[in-house]
Amino acid sequence: MTTAQSPIIEQNEKGYRYSIEPFLLADFIEPRPGDRILDVGTGCGVIPLLLARRYTDLEIMGIEIQSSLFKKAFYNVSQNGWEDRIKILEGDFYQLAGDLKAADWDGIISNPPYRKKNSGRINPCSEKALARHELTLTLSSLVETGVSLLRPGGKIILAYPSSRLDEVVRELERHRFQARRLVHVLGHEKTEPRFFLVEAAHEQEGSRFQEETLTIYQPDGSYTPRLQDLYASFDYTGRPHRLRKK
Repeated sequence: MTTAQSPIIEQNEKGYRYSIEPFLLADFIEPRPGDRILDVGTGCGVIPLLLARRYTDLEIMGIEIQSSLFKKAFYNVSQNGWEDRIKILEGDFYQLAGDLKAADWDGIISNPPYRKKNSGRINPCSEKALARHELTLTLSSLVETGVSLLRPGGKIILAYPSSRLDEVVRELERHRFQARRLVHVLGHEKTEPRFFLVEAAHEQEGSRFQEETLTIYQPDGSYTPRLQDLYASFDYTGRPHRLRKK
């Protein structure tokens, strides 16, 4: 069921700011009525807010390790009046996972740090550094910890740069996740994919696999009709977003 309320999504003027990926992930996920969804590294709470905008029958929790972003997420949830539908926790995902009920979540969604710890320059801004590099949240730990929290057949939904596709698939398979859907995201038509979205189900082998591409920009730099429709579906009227740097 869809709500008619437009989401209020404020973020800090300085520090880490979200890009296109949260909108693509929130559109990509296919929850069932009553599902419990856990967003790891929620930032200002953008993904939970978008999901609450689209679905009235989900239970959503966001986890954020950075205090400034946690406070902004908490504020956003309050401003929208969705405290009964979204819970925001502050802290390290691995430590908080021990306090969460095992096998109690239907889906884990994350727009995690793209870069490995020793790849590229670490941004001097701590918010940006933690959001972009695997300083506290690594791929292997995210998947391994997620396994214990998901119900049988639960799904994990991730966004990563295309250069890490093989690594992500291997890590998912190592923990008995089977990729079910894969979307390659291109900046412009006929260019190389920039990043991908993947949905994998735990211990559900033999599921039908779907693969497609999604293009963000038209030749003139405006959004493609598909992206325009996506933003409209969330009733989002904020500033345009650009592709996140790798």
